[in-house]
Amino acid sequence: MLGIPLQTVEGGAPTVAIAVFVGQAIAFVIACWIAKRSYDGYRDARRPALLWLALGIALLAAVPTVVRFLLPTLLGATSLTTSVVATTSEIAGLTAILYTVYGRP
Repeated sequence: MLGIPLQTVEGGAPTVAIAVFVGQAIAFVIACWIAKRSYDGYRDARRPALLWLALGIALLAAVPTVVRFLLPTLLGATSLTTSVVATTSEIAGLTAILYTVYGRP
């Protein structure tokens, strides 16, 4: 084994924690940017599919990132609660994207 902790409950190397935080921040920014571009496309073209796509991207990537960071930090939520809320958001986001692709928004 390498001896490098990839996932720890608490503690661990500060460099790993910083790398995870930076990665999550980058994922959040990219998801928000894609959602905003989709929403801007909806405003310009008034195509409901773009609105559902923006909602799906936000629920799939941006909301779970915030939930996984804020719920335990601010509210002291358990990992089970955090996982359930984040996974529910991801499922809702995927459903919105599927509706965009296969539905008639």
